[in-house]
Amino acid sequence: MRFLHSHKTLEPEHQETLSRSFFQGRAGKEVQHCIQCGTCSGSCPLAGEMDLGPRRVLDLLRDGFMEDVLRSRTIWLCVSCNACLTRCPRGIPVPDVMYVLRVMALEHGLACRGYKMPDVYQGFLRQGEKRGRVSESRLAAGYGLLHPSDMPGRLSLALRLLRRRRI
Repeated sequence: MRFLHSHKTLEPEHQETLSRSFFQGRAGKEVQHCIQCGTCSGSCPLAGEMDLGPRRVLDLLRDGFMEDVLRSRTIWLCVSCNACLTRCPRGIPVPDVMYVLRVMALEHGLACRGYKMPDVYQGFLRQGEKRGRVSESRLAAGYGLLHPSDMPGRLSLALRLLRRRRI
């Protein structure tokens, strides 16, 4: 089996605890019903961008490779379009599973390093909790404060969006 990360940081006992915690929740119980048909990965519009397809995530979870899953980019790329859920013959709520995994990755400091989506996600959650809704301009500004080197490349897009009154 190919591991995603050459450096493991969790002790086996900690991985086991995380797995047990995951499988005690509703999302984990649903994962146990997966028949590995691959429909979720075949339906996902972003599967080509993921380091693991959704089917592989469910497979690794069931095999106890929690750290590999929590450190993957895949859990951050799911946009909850529900194409996987709609087509799954077992009705497994893959977007809900990805949500639970994101929360676990953040809680345990296992979000993939060098990848910026966890920052966007946390900004999104903070705004929702604080204001009850999310403002794209506030989200972009918060991201800009965390990653100022990315902003010059995004400025032309922001100006085009402003001109078209999309922001």
